[in-house]
Amino acid sequence: MKRVSFLAQLAVLTTLLTLSLPTLSAQAGAAPATPPPPDFELIDSAPGVDLYRKDYAGGTPDYVLVFDLSKGAGVHLLSGAVADAGSGGGAYGGNNPTFTRQSLQQFWDSFTVTEPDAFCVVNGSFFATDADPAALAFPLKVDGQILSEGYGREEFPDQKRMLELWSDHARITTLSSEVLPASDAPNILAGLAEDANKDSSALIGRTFAGVDDADENGSLETVAFISSKTSKAADAAGVLRAFGADDVIMLDGGDSAQMMCDNQPQVYSDRPIPQAVGITAGEQAAYAVKIADQTDWAVAVEGQTLEIELTLANTGSEPWRMGEVALLNQRNDWGAGERMDLPQDVAPGEKITLKWVSLPFEKTGVFVSQWQLARGTQVFSDKPILINVIVIPPELEDKKAELEAKIREWARQQVDDMEQMIMDWIQAQVRRGIEQICPFGAALPGAVIAGEVWKARRKKERRRKGHFGE
Repeated sequence: MKRVSFLAQLAVLTTLLTLSLPTLSAQAGAAPATPPPPDFELIDSAPGVDLYRKDYAGGTPDYVLVFDLSKGAGVHLLSGAVADAGSGGGAYGGNNPTFTRQSLQQFWDSFTVTEPDAFCVVNGSFFATDADPAALAFPLKVDGQILSEGYGREEFPDQKRMLELWSDHARITTLSSEVLPASDAPNILAGLAEDANKDSSALIGRTFAGVDDADENGSLETVAFISSKTSKAADAAGVLRAFGADDVIMLDGGDSAQMMCDNQPQVYSDRPIPQAVGITAGEQAAYAVKIADQTDWAVAVEGQTLEIELTLANTGSEPWRMGEVALLNQRNDWGAGERMDLPQDVAPGEKITLKWVSLPFEKTGVFVSQWQLARGTQVFSDKPILINVIVIPPELEDKKAELEAKIREWARQQVDDMEQMIMDWIQAQVRRGIEQICPFGAALPGAVIAGEVWKARRKKERRRKGHFGE
């Protein structure tokens, strides 16, 4: 009888978790579509632009530049002076000019003269590395004019891609002699498919770009660049995918891979290049915030507390004054209270970390705490700040580390439905527990679990309040 009672307990747990998930999924939908992957730290930010870094033990860091065209960030295709027009020598019958090669520092210096909001420059298209001036391998279109068709008609015939850029959105499409002249994009940077065999398995410099519909409104407004000194092609593309990229394009790599932001080299190379990409920030709001780091999808045990941390970056032009700016709770404060005041002023560009210990979690399930940052009563965080916590029963405490490892992996993979993945994992543990405790457990779900499901539903209806209440 004791065995059946324990099985019934596990069955009730599974049932109640299942019943709770639809509501939680709807609430979680308000979260940012693509938070940065684990271990990527926000190191610089401006309106519409964020720069992330990930360090590797014994290796070189990856840098990812993410910018939102719908928020005023801009992308500019830069090139050296034309040395020879290359009339009629292009891949599709147009021009194939040669461009004077420059250091990335020279590109940055000239870019900042014309663009006061310059944020970063990064290397761009493939080119003939054995020449200076050098021709580009693939097409380049700037401000509505095709400056170069490139020389690479026969290279990678089925794997050419082009990054089409408008003022408020972007797109990656297949490059061909028909598609290029038909595109109405004012700016186009061409490259290769992410799986093109350009020393794919070698640990060399990589520059890739990706596009994402981060706010899921049907427009690819977000563009991301990765610059790395040592990366495999699939790994570089995978990082952009983890940042949410729907499509990815390979740009020049090897010793050409380089990035400079705010006049500081992030990825350095002394190779001069004929073409680069400049990124400008959008207009700066007086009060704005970016989540730099946070506790999310942490695992707690029923009856225990959890330490919660939230690091916020001031991306506005005005300081956050203590007593004036505060974190306001909208749902489930977990013991922090309805208002969390800042312990100190936060200047523009600085970060602050808020910490608190939750009350003991009394129920198992997936819980969401929702916050907004406000100045007085005026909310200025553009999206709710959501903190998700999974509470497991004491019987599964020895599986906590395993679940945490699974969650980190799912976060790296950017799974579409984290709640469902967690639910499936818990159900698998329940099933495994049944089989270990009772060898004939395979026959029990129909007899025991179904009965417990019916009981749980009746209790839920009587209470008229879900197991996972406010």
